[in-house]
Amino acid sequence: MHAGKAFLVTGAAGGIGKATALGLTRRGAHVALADIRVDALREAAAELSDAIAVAVDLADPHSIAAAVQSVEARYGRIDGLVNCGAIVMHADPLEVAWVDWERQFRTNLFGAYEASRLVAKAMIAKGVRGAIVNVASEAGKKGHIDSLAYSASKAALINMTRTLSAALAPHDINVNCVCPGGVTTDMLREVALAYGKLVQAPAEDVFNQLISSQLQRRIEPDEVARTISFLLSDDAFIVRGQALNADGGDTPY
Repeated sequence: MHAGKAFLVTGAAGGIGKATALGLTRRGAHVALADIRVDALREAAAELSDAIAVAVDLADPHSIAAAVQSVEARYGRIDGLVNCGAIVMHADPLEVAWVDWERQFRTNLFGAYEASRLVAKAMIAKGVRGAIVNVASEAGKKGHIDSLAYSASKAALINMTRTLSAALAPHDINVNCVCPGGVTTDMLREVALAYGKLVQAPAEDVFNQLISSQLQRRIEPDEVARTISFLLSDDAFIVRGQALNADGGDTPY
């Protein structure tokens, strides 16, 4: 499906990003794993058959530019981008500091835009018919009271996806996003801990409740990764500008 193609995956040191990188290499792709967590990033890249590790700070446009340039230098082209890198900060919805809004939007939205912009320009320059997949969240559709700014950043990412899809369609660059729900990741454990404090419940009890109501279990990173892989492929050519729910049926729109 992806044989010989080159992809850049941000947030690839763990969770969905790492699972996506693994799935792409299994399907014959070259993958550049990018993350700010350098040690974990190198360990993740070492586990894959055809991958490189690229340090990146998604809150720094110069770092993003350097990462994109290094991927082009290594592979000669970029066929697809997965914007999976994100941060979440938990707080009472009436006590979210201005600086915390800025930090989350810089990484979750501005960083995703800058990576998309630079990769799209690289694709256009090489005449590549490529794809961009943004990893949003069901929080971007429903919102969560313990992560107001994060939810807003993901809602903005969904909107950006729709607009970029239209802007890049003339260049045969397909843009979509996925909205995962309760995925078994370190971030979900952070959510359980924060929400547990908010409602005065044990974090483990909250974590055990963060399951799909239809599946009656949490979603695994590899399951979301397979959805991302599909959206990066030519099979998804008619799926455009969509925010595809990957939450086991919990979000109805």
